[in-house]
Amino acid sequence: MKPSFKTTTLIAAIGMIVYALYIVARYIIYYAYPTAYCFDLWIDIRTRLIFDSLPISLIIAVIGLYKKRPIDAMKSFLFLTVCLFIALIGTLVFSSIYTYYHSIWPPFCWRMILLVAGIVWLFMLRKQPLEDATPRSYQVILIIAMTLLALPIILEAISGLALLCGNEHVLGLKSYSIKTWVKYIAPVLLLSQFIPFRTKLKGIKLKENAIIPD
Repeated sequence: MKPSFKTTTLIAAIGMIVYALYIVARYIIYYAYPTAYCFDLWIDIRTRLIFDSLPISLIIAVIGLYKKRPIDAMKSFLFLTVCLFIALIGTLVFSSIYTYYHSIWPPFCWRMILLVAGIVWLFMLRKQPLEDATPRSYQVILIIAMTLLALPIILEAISGLALLCGNEHVLGLKSYSIKTWVKYIAPVLLLSQFIPFRTKLKGIKLKENAIIPD
């Protein structure tokens, strides 16, 4: 395993830890001292930058995996992958109960569980044996995941630039709503490439394509 892959994975994990700590601190402060929302441009920019640390961390993780893929992964890693995959699918399906204005907001404790599981998954990923050769379909899925994660950040940047250039209204462009969806959809796409049944199917295909000597 090359140090560059370990470095990108570690950066992604640290970014998710920073995001999780901020979310917890923000939740505790607002729960203990509830205050009315008052828009301030620079506070809004700072908050959005911290919120963007999650999709940026996921993008970094995807970049590290673009030319690498776990092979013969440990059972504990595969088990966590399946559990996290199912949990994210369930979040997307059942979060309509907590939905407001086309955004999805799972319960706070559930979001923390997913974050902690994601951080542990990244640290476990660093210890897995990797292969350099990756199929085109795998890379296409990763590109789609990165594009989804980058979309709300780009829309935020457009809105911010418009405001700084004198536009009287924040464009919004629904970037915040989109972000609430893609931060669950993109990991589902990523994890789908590592769940055990794909490994089994790959093994079966290799056996079928093997040339049996006479």
